Amino acid sequence: MAKLHANLENKEFWYKDITLIPNKLPDFERDEVDLTTHFTKRIILKTPFVSSPMDTVTEAEMAILMALMGGIGVIHYNFSTIDEQIKEVEKVKRFQAGFVFNPIVLSPQNTIRNVYDINEKYGFFSTPITEDGTLNSKLIGIVTHRDVRYRKDMVTKLKEVMTPREKLIVAKKSETVDKNNLEAANKILRENNLDTLIIVDKEDKVVALVTDSDIRKNEKYPLATKNENKQLRTFIAVESRLKLARERIEKAYDAGVDGIVIDASVVFKEQLDIAKWVKENFPKLEVVVGNVDSAEMVRKIIEEGWEYCDALRVGIGPGAACITQQELGAGRAQASAVWECAKEVKKLEPKYGALPIIADGGIKIPDTEDLAKPGDITKALALGAQTVMMGSLLAGLDESPGEKQFDYEENRMVKKYRGMGSLEAMERRSAVRYAVDKTKIRIAEGIVTKVPYRGSGYDFIPQLIAGVKQSLQKQGFKNLKELQEKADIRPICLSSNT
Repeated sequence: MAKLHANLENKEFWYKDITLIPNKLPDFERDEVDLTTHFTKRIILKTPFVSSPMDTVTEAEMAILMALMGGIGVIHYNFSTIDEQIKEVEKVKRFQAGFVFNPIVLSPQNTIRNVYDINEKYGFFSTPITEDGTLNSKLIGIVTHRDVRYRKDMVTKLKEVMTPREKLIVAKKSETVDKNNLEAANKILRENNLDTLIIVDKEDKVVALVTDSDIRKNEKYPLATKNENKQLRTFIAVESRLKLARERIEKAYDAGVDGIVIDASVVFKEQLDIAKWVKENFPKLEVVVGNVDSAEMVRKIIEEGWEYCDALRVGIGPGAACITQQELGAGRAQASAVWECAKEVKKLEPKYGALPIIADGGIKIPDTEDLAKPGDITKALALGAQTVMMGSLLAGLDESPGEKQFDYEENRMVKKYRGMGSLEAMERRSAVRYAVDKTKIRIAEGIVTKVPYRGSGYDFIPQLIAGVKQSLQKQGFKNLKELQEKADIRPICLSSNT
């Protein structure tokens, strides 16, 4: 592991208490730095960024942004119903794909209004038309944006405006899907200048779609975190109680989610039962457990649940909207927690194997600054984290839930940001995260606050990526492995707590 200064050993320290010392003469440029890392045992990211499962941070729009930028988003569960969370998963999965399986179809008796409803919900217009409006009947046409964009008569039936089957260029399932040959489908789509290519089986039933917009997205976002079918990856947060989480996990799996984060302010023993149940029933799902903050907790999880757990989330009480440490006197300084947990994972690695660490919380950028300052991120990675989970840093972006507003006291635009342990958030589902329900006395472990509005994440995240790369380049490291093996971590000043 990296070299930790003697004055930091067995001490509590935050990111602000340490600095990374450049000791090498760099002989490469910033853009040569590779940030590829493991989010879980099996899922690799090209950017070590994860958005936190908070209801003012991550829903579909943020999850899409993070995945396109090479990271990943974890969709919160603080919705009124499970289905609301699952719809967010579906939005992510339908945003970008190779073959779009189980596509939405309509019948000739549906109306133009139904096409607009699909666009409002999922963001696209092109919809195949089948005999009975299901995938079990034959293709008879398609409706695209061109067919409806100038129509004001929303009750007109689709049979009046659709392009009929005999005029459609389609691809055969046997030549594309069965051979997993996306290039063959893309070739047909491009050669015929199509927006959407329908793939049919030998009975002329719709089995999949390929769209031109997905091809262009693939080219525009080369870092994107995608599954084997070119769909963006996303995780969801679930409760730390199997009885509560079971239905959520089952529905999320059907929607195509890639994994779950068992969400609790501190890890519960029942999380191992949940992880085991998931692996027995849905072995392809990745499972993140947490939160932990000590070697003892890490050792217990690895010894009892190594085969079921795919990553560890580290951090108890360091977040900007978290007051666990102040209110309950429990938790610890985040930098020392990451270091100790990562060191224990490394110690147990020869026996069990590597287990990725997610540094959750404590990433600071001064409220007076709108620019991305990645110092804390690089410090977390140097201390042994494979990825960094962020909340307040992302809550001010356009892609986070909620509207920006002008703060007259501070004379600037802001967005609302609240901890999931705040009493306001606990009015919904998040009370479960803190092991209480609405019938019990609740102790606030979070606050409602505001963060500076930072604009579009499509501008902000690339700055953050460049900043982390520049930090590694400054220290002479080409990748995260070199950073974690050779970083020189020293105290900024020798104070009583360092």
